[in-house]
Amino acid sequence: MANWCNNRVEFIGERNELIVVKASFQALAFKEKNEGRGQLPTFINEVNGGYFFNIVWQDDHLYYQTKWAPNTQVLVKIAEEYNVGFTYSYDEISNGVFGEASFLNGELTEIDLDADDIGQYEYNEDNGTYRFENRNYESSEDILSTMLERKKATLKQQELNNNNEQ
Repeated sequence: MANWCNNRVEFIGERNELIVVKASFQALAFKEKNEGRGQLPTFINEVNGGYFFNIVWQDDHLYYQTKWAPNTQVLVKIAEEYNVGFTYSYDEISNGVFGEASFLNGELTEIDLDADDIGQYEYNEDNGTYRFENRNYESSEDILSTMLERKKATLKQQELNNNNEQ
């Protein structure tokens, strides 16, 4: 049985294109309920997964699940097809998957945590808390969010330093 990766997407573009994207995903959600299996848009010819499960469009955001990992490349193909961009977050914490991506002006930027990042905290079975930087947390999500924000800040600073050196 698959571990489910949770995905949240906000598409960015012209109003008319966003209406078409929303309608496309609403049709996929309807088809998923009727067929009882994951879905892909018809223009995507994927055999290695990336299927959308439990599709919900709510408050201008798309929520869905994938098996084990995010389906970023599938989202890129969808964005290219509909001439839109997106911002995207995903997590499957039990497999150490936590990150976000954006596809803007034809450029994909993705940042996620790796095994070294995830190894910075530990779970205390005795009291059911997570330990990170000498503090206890009830949930690992707060820790992972902090780590991701720090990683983004570090990468941004490195980019600024590289631009200043040129």
